[in-house]
Amino acid sequence: MAMPTIPKTIFNSSLKLARAPLDVALGALGGSGSGAKHLIDRAEAGARSATGVLFADPELREEGRAALLATKERERATELREKAEVQEREAEERQARAAEAAEKAAAEARRNAEQEKRKAEKRRREREAQAKKAEAKKKEKAAKAASKAKRSNAKAEKTAKLEKLEAKEESIAAKEQATATEREAERLEKAAAAAKEARKNGDGG
Repeated sequence: MAMPTIPKTIFNSSLKLARAPLDVALGALGGSGSGAKHLIDRAEAGARSATGVLFADPELREEGRAALLATKERERATELREKAEVQEREAEERQARAAEAAEKAAAEARRNAEQEKRKAEKRRREREAQAKKAEAKKKEKAAKAASKAKRSNAKAEKTAKLEKLEAKEESIAAKEQATATEREAERLEKAAAAAKEARKNGDGG
């Protein structure tokens, strides 16, 4: 026979009073969705089912069965939620590791790019310095060649002037020598004529 209404009310009140301190403690500890609460729910569902069987009360048995099913569903939901939380944490950790790896790769790429930039700048400066050095040597060589050519031209010009002057002097000397020789020849010729005239005059006396 079914449990009378008044004892059933007392039974329900007793269950509530029995689990009230446990619910308060679990709430204070933040375990409202924990395994401990599920155990309490299972215990309550079992008590309702057992009492329903004991008193042949189908309503209590159904309440116990429904409470047990609801507890199992909550346990399943908790497991799924915990699994989802674990998966979410793992995904966040993977994402964090991937972000960290990407940041490291980006930083490494930036460092490599900066190094290549510095190397390229160094090579450019070296090429410019070499080009300037080669240009300076070329100009120096050209200046030396020009100076040498100038000195050579000046020397040749001076030599030509000296040779021209010497030739002029030799020409003047030759003319003077010819004039002196001509005067000497005239003098000798006059002397010979005078001597001849003198001999002639001597023979006649």
